[in-house]
Amino acid sequence: MFNISHSSSICDHCSNKRRFIIVIFVIFTILLVTTIILIVLASIKPCLFIKCHSRATGCINRSLFKGQCICDSNTAGNGRTVCDECGIMYTRPNARIIGGVEASEYSWPFAVLIRQQYKRIVTLNNRSCLISASWMCGGTLINHKTILTAAHCLKTAGDTFDYKTFAVSIVWNKYYSNIESTLEVSVGLYDRRKATERRIVKVLQVILHPFYNDRHLLNDIAILKLEDYLRPSPKVQFACLPYLLSDINTIGIVVGFGDTFPGANKGSSILRQVNLTIYPNEFCINVAPSTKKNWNTQICCGDLNGERDTCQGDSGGGLYIQRNLSNILYYSIDGIVSYGEQCASPMKPGIYTRVSNYIDWIQENSDFDRIEI
Repeated sequence: MFNISHSSSICDHCSNKRRFIIVIFVIFTILLVTTIILIVLASIKPCLFIKCHSRATGCINRSLFKGQCICDSNTAGNGRTVCDECGIMYTRPNARIIGGVEASEYSWPFAVLIRQQYKRIVTLNNRSCLISASWMCGGTLINHKTILTAAHCLKTAGDTFDYKTFAVSIVWNKYYSNIESTLEVSVGLYDRRKATERRIVKVLQVILHPFYNDRHLLNDIAILKLEDYLRPSPKVQFACLPYLLSDINTIGIVVGFGDTFPGANKGSSILRQVNLTIYPNEFCINVAPSTKKNWNTQICCGDLNGERDTCQGDSGGGLYIQRNLSNILYYSIDGIVSYGEQCASPMKPGIYTRVSNYIDWIQENSDFDRIEI
């Protein structure tokens, strides 16, 4: 009897142990399967696990494990921790560059000045000479760490620039190791003569559009990611992105520090603005006729009388359109100054990059991870 009872006890113990192992195995299997499902979902539907800002329109599943929150059309930010108002200004702009007028002080707080500088040692007549040069373009701040400009403004290794009577090829050297090191951005700038009023920001990354064609200036758009996190203020704001196409005959405003007459080659000291008209595409067919056009990605804009225009130094700046959303007026950057045949020539409008065609590319490449104090 004792042996039988002892044997039964052993069996019960084994049975309990077996049940315990089975329960642990089932729980482990459930946890493993659940984890695998969550990992798969997080990889293909990362937006399911991202909390967006209250002013975000929604979230886009970009790639494996990468989702991006998108701010509302009249706000700018990373869509997760910040969506600030965009396209606003604290100073009323002038009611009416070449044919333009001086802008009101700090009336275009999203317009920036981009300066690229370069120097290297070259051999001339068997002598080593240090040459240096710089040039400027405009740009537009679209969020706390991102600027839009024209790709043709940015010279990189292999490109050339004119220096006196000869062309100089850009080669990275001990002075400049990459394109980012050649760039500086002035934000909150109105008068270039007042160096103390500007804030200089370094560029962390340059992103040229992957299909930029430097021969025909197609897809003439680039993004500058900034090292600093810029907080909005009366002098520093963000332009909104356009989510609607620009209508024909719409009046846009271009601002910049470019030349005020052809051949000046020194730019304006004061920020200037000019009203220009968006024309039907056929008005620009004869502008640089050997250059290919793509009206899905470009805008024809200018003044047919040849009295108002952009000029050298204005490239990369924004074509701003005033819009109304629920009785709130704001400015969006609908175009980027790309090229023209001459400055202020009759019947020769200018060609602008159509920003609305690049919204997805801009959003994907203008994201930033955190707010920096």
